[in-house]
Order: sequence, then C-alpha cells, then structure tokens
Amino acid sequence: MKKKIINIVAVILIVSGITMIGATIFMKYTAHKRQAELRASFEKMDDDSKSNLGSNEDKTTSKDSNSDNKNNQSNVKPIALLIIPKIDINVAVGEGTDDDLLRYAVGHFKNTALPGEKGNLCLAGHRNFTYAEYFKDLNKLEKNDEIIVKTKDKEFTYLVTTSFIVNPDEVDVLSPTKDETITLVTCTIGAKQRLIVKGSLKK
Repeated sequence: MKKKIINIVAVILIVSGITMIGATIFMKYTAHKRQAELRASFEKMDDDSKSNLGSNEDKTTSKDSNSDNKNNQSNVKPIALLIIPKIDINVAVGEGTDDDLLRYAVGHFKNTALPGEKGNLCLAGHRNFTYAEYFKDLNKLEKNDEIIVKTKDKEFTYLVTTSFIVNPDEVDVLSPTKDETITLVTCTIGAKQRLIVKGSLKK
C-alpha cells in the first residue's frame, strides 16, 4: 500500500513538472511571437503613424480605453527599438507598462520623455525567465556603456551614468529632468526591489 502511494505521488510530481515546463515553453513562444509582431509593426510604420507616437492624445485616453488596450494587442504602438550592444538587447518598445505588454516587450512609462527629448525617458522591462527576460543582464551595465534608442526618424545614444537599487515605492527615479536622460527599470532577483540604470544623451 505504501509503495502504491509513493508511486502515485511520483506520477503526480512528474505530470506537474511536465505541465509546468510545457506552460513555460508556451508562454515564451507567445512572448517571442508578439515581440516579432511589434517589431514588424515598427518597421512598417508610415509617416502618419510616426507623427502620432507618444502624442498627448495617447496619454489622455480614458480608463475604459486603457482597459480595452490591455486586451487588444492591435492597439499597442511601437515607440522605438531599444538596443544595448553590451548585453545583446535588441527589442521593440511599446507604449505603456501594463503586465500584458511587459510579457513580450519593453514598456515606455506614459507621460515621460520620448526618445531624444529633454526630460527623463523611462523604460521598464522584465528579467523573468517565464516570460520576457530582456533586462536579465541589466546589472552588467557599467558607466559609459551605450544604450541606443532607435526611432523611425533618428537614432539616439545614451551613455550609462549610474546604476542602483531602490524600493518599489521610490518612484522619484521617474521624475522629469532638465536634460535628455534615460532611466531603465527592472526587478531585482526575487522581485522585492528595483534595479535602476540611468544614462545621459551622448552629444
């Protein structure tokens, strides 16, 4: 009887493990597919869509509209491509930082500066193995490493100035700046705190 119970438990554990592995593979495949679609959308943008990126109209949508956007992939607009050569990042950036978007892209904090603008361009990304892990090596960046943000019109290069850890409620890292700066945000291992990387536009 005891042996039978052990065998049943072993089967349950094996099935659970296979299910978890399968679910992880499926989620990573879905994230990869949606990132590819967002990149394709960026490449196909025409002049009209470029001129509307990050416009005030996008930033003042109603709560109901924002809720709809979370459930409608076609409403996600690519802002730019984020390229960080040192840690092999080349990823499309979408508008917003809701959980669904961050599963397959890097997100742009609404109401922060756009690429190349004066102010603080703030971007968030996961380092979660289950979904997207674009920022998994963000901790490896050092002073003067390049962070490239490519729009359809131009390419902007920021140089890393500093990196540090903050608590989740320390949102002042997203505050506007007088000069052209960039702030990258991701979770620390264990997701209890946030890793912040800051840079300034190379001129």
